[in-house]
Amino acid sequence: MQHGKTTTAAIATLVLLGSAAQAEAISAAQAATGRYKILKSLKYSGPGNMPLRQGYFKRVDGRESGFGWTKVKKKHAITKYGAIEYITKGPNRRHQGGTSYKQWGYAGKYRCTNGTCRLVKQYKVIVAVQESIRHSCRDRKPKGVITGYCEGVVRCPAWVSTTLNKQNQRTASHLAPAEGETLRSGYKPLTESFRSESTVTATTVDTFQHKAGYKPLPATGSAARRAEETRCEAAYTPLR
Repeated sequence: MQHGKTTTAAIATLVLLGSAAQAEAISAAQAATGRYKILKSLKYSGPGNMPLRQGYFKRVDGRESGFGWTKVKKKHAITKYGAIEYITKGPNRRHQGGTSYKQWGYAGKYRCTNGTCRLVKQYKVIVAVQESIRHSCRDRKPKGVITGYCEGVVRCPAWVSTTLNKQNQRTASHLAPAEGETLRSGYKPLTESFRSESTVTATTVDTFQHKAGYKPLPATGSAARRAEETRCEAAYTPLR
């Protein structure tokens, strides 16, 4: 009789354990949906990878709340995953307290005339991340990217996303036009000017090139063309 009671108790325990495990599995599955769904696992200069979650963004009675990709895209107009990843994998990473960190890089636009490219606009792009797993439901991964934005403005110009994304994919051109616009990025402020290395025949058609880096881009450059063009760059340090 005692043996029967023991067996019954053991079975009940197994059922309870099985139910708990099932509930935990369901919770973990739920964590991968809705606002906590991981859209991309970004390369990260800290430990492991950094989740970019769906997140959310809303305004209620003049107050804003949100995190993740929805906030980055809807509020701050950064439209490429690669633009965020370029920042999260870079060397600029500063502790903000607890398990929060701030990371940054630079994107800049140059105007090139007669082979000399001069910096006309530069943005410091900041990404805030949270390494804590406390608020990421049950998937046991960091909460991830909280926000990403261009310092000094609410919404980043479209060329910022393009420049950082191209640099992240290593498809950015390293040559600047003699005339026109060019884009660069980096992990330090971009340089104020540089001489273009382009040897293309002069043309009146504007061309666009995209570059990125972790340091500021040069302010001027040289090239053989005489038409007027503009260039944009990105870096992890301010462009100069």
